[in-house]
Amino acid sequence: MSAPKISISHLTSEVPHYYAISLLSKAWREQGLDVEFAREYADDAQLCILHHDKTRLSKDAIPVAPNGAKSLNGDVLDISKRLFSTLQLTPQSDWTGPVIVKSDLNHFGLQDGGGARADLISRARRRLARHSWRWARMLPEKHYPVLPSLNDVPNWVWNDQDLLVEKFLPEYSEDGLYCVRGWIFFGNQGYAYRSLSTDPMVKAASVVRSEFLDDVPAELIALRKQMKFDFGKFDYVVHDGMPILLDANKTPTYPTSDGTPTPRTRLLAKGIEAFL
Repeated sequence: MSAPKISISHLTSEVPHYYAISLLSKAWREQGLDVEFAREYADDAQLCILHHDKTRLSKDAIPVAPNGAKSLNGDVLDISKRLFSTLQLTPQSDWTGPVIVKSDLNHFGLQDGGGARADLISRARRRLARHSWRWARMLPEKHYPVLPSLNDVPNWVWNDQDLLVEKFLPEYSEDGLYCVRGWIFFGNQGYAYRSLSTDPMVKAASVVRSEFLDDVPAELIALRKQMKFDFGKFDYVVHDGMPILLDANKTPTYPTSDGTPTPRTRLLAKGIEAFL
């Protein structure tokens, strides 16, 4: 009997090893499963996984799974922050604390720019944004500015539908470090962790240490079900005992991965069994 076929729809022919799906596919192949990457789903697939690294997708633009095949993440078509943010502000908000200016798009909008990112004006603005994002009228690449108050937000930010202003409510560790938690899941498998950093953005280069967590807040489990995620990663903080979702990603990455599945990746890969 032939092995079940897993067909993964990806936008490019090559799938970089830093995508979690790349590592998972290696673990599945080690288990004897047949895994295929292509833009369209294979006609003989038993399981289809949508893996398009875009914030918003049109139902008409995604491939159709063959009859009888299960489809994962096929209903996750919009992961823009406005859909789930509980911290977003308007110019009329009565919030008096610090604020953070973010891209409404996933991963700083880097996968959503298309050809516009390559034109001369865009390149010039990106260079200027490294020195003064206010003058460039564009956020600096891979950085979200934290400002003292709403009054410090430039007017043009409010008119840009790709930007979002939120309350800045960081989580702090016992020793005063900034914290961001993550929960990565596939089917009924997953794990959570907390990264601690000297930088409010909790970038990999500034992470002092990471620790695995024993459980995931029930509120996030319910939100995952509401958002119809089969596979993905949620970034969140806990403030006054309540989890706050910061980012929902349906194409998670392992930026520091060397392309070899780890024990936790292999554990995550076992989530495929519930769908086969």
